Amino acid sequence: MEDSLYHLQLDYLLLAREMVLSGQEEQAMFSLGLTPEAVGILKKLQVQQIREIARRECLAFTPRFNVSFWGRYLQVDQSVHEGDTCDRQARDLLMLLTGSGDIS
Repeated sequence: MEDSLYHLQLDYLLLAREMVLSGQEEQAMFSLGLTPEAVGILKKLQVQQIREIARRECLAFTPRFNVSFWGRYLQVDQSVHEGDTCDRQARDLLMLLTGSGDIS
């Protein structure tokens, strides 16, 4: 189990660093939940330092789950979430950041 957590954290941190270094800072903050402070730190970290962080016993990230998205797989009534302004705005922002279509 410890090895699985290490690899999960390592993959997450390496992806975050790659996104930040390739100029996708805003998308990394939105998609991966990075703070501006984390973005600044990731710019400076070497791969060996990231490996050391990933070996720590505490999680280096917090997964975020969107109820509307997961609801279609769990057959949850989504009508409650359809009018959710924050959820709609988050979807619109993600579409804008990824360039995946019209946000109207």
